[in-house]
Amino acid sequence: MKKLIMLVLVALVAWYGWKRLPSLLEKRPSHEAVVQNSTGTGLTRIRLQVDGQTFVKEELADGASAVFPFRVGKDASFQLTWQWADRVGENSWGGGMVPAGPMVQRHTMIIDADGGVIYRAAAK
Repeated sequence: MKKLIMLVLVALVAWYGWKRLPSLLEKRPSHEAVVQNSTGTGLTRIRLQVDGQTFVKEELADGASAVFPFRVGKDASFQLTWQWADRVGENSWGGGMVPAGPMVQRHTMIIDADGGVIYRAAAK
């Protein structure tokens, strides 16, 4: 009886895998978030949140960029949080628009010396 149950389970798993294989191997396009540091100093503890996902970069030197590929299940916006390497306090910015549709974009967030964020989205 145990062998029969195991055989049935293996058959079900194999059938499910066979049916789901094309979707598992399908390479879907993804959005790309780029955080650029144009502050004149280093940044630390950069956290980018979008559609329930959190991306982290511990340090980002002046003039450097961090790139995060991601996908969304619904229309979403960004929440960006960071700290200065040489100043006290945490800064944050929220905004942007990420469509869930078939169009994928590169979303660039440039952090300037005043703590402002310049956001732009372009087709990828």
